[in-house]
Amino acid sequence: MKDPYTQENGTLKNKLGIKEYNELNDAEKDIGFVKLIDIGETFKQKYDADYIRSIHKHIFEDIFDWAGEFRTVPVYKQEVVIPGLSLEYSRPENIEKDLNNALSKLNSSEWTGKSIDEIVAEFTDDLAKIWRVHPFRDGNTRTTLAFAENYSREHGFPMDIGILLDHLSRQADSKGRIVRHSIRDKFVLAALDEKDYPEPEHLRALIKSSILSGIKKEKEKQSKLLQLDEEEKGR
Repeated sequence: MKDPYTQENGTLKNKLGIKEYNELNDAEKDIGFVKLIDIGETFKQKYDADYIRSIHKHIFEDIFDWAGEFRTVPVYKQEVVIPGLSLEYSRPENIEKDLNNALSKLNSSEWTGKSIDEIVAEFTDDLAKIWRVHPFRDGNTRTTLAFAENYSREHGFPMDIGILLDHLSRQADSKGRIVRHSIRDKFVLAALDEKDYPEPEHLRALIKSSILSGIKKEKEKQSKLLQLDEEEKGR
């Protein structure tokens, strides 16, 4: 089946007129980074499939004509952490149903009274299910991260998205050996079927670091606001 999203050389069609994969990848990172940073101020959200679409459109509307639209073709991506194989992502006709099921599970969660480790385990597993749907032809990981950052902040355990963005790409040594896996690699391992022995601990560790940093920054912010308020009262 011909992929309507790609050029003859396999690079995704884009508004920027870029024909080389690496150049497009760099442009996506640069443009997407700015959009991800300001996404918290862009939306007041209802956590449903339309919200997922709106996030994707916000991040990628300057790059792809189909930003915010669910894909119409199956996807197969060879993954480094399951050598040469691909996860079985949702088929196009099942995307909306599968996404709503995953979001329904997350939206029914009660976070009050749970420890950080309990929140991290449940939240990570729910995010992995949302990510596994892979509703878009490209940009699913960044969309999931933006969703996670907004959801966590609204539910009392704010994430430091900078920590997550720092792990978007793999790191390799001078011989090309991977020394640090990307957050996508960690999503793959967390999203494996039970029969394939999932390893969610890698993604959970990164999510936990992000939440702990986010909570610390929020406390520091509130402390500064209180200090400024006291200074204003004393004038």
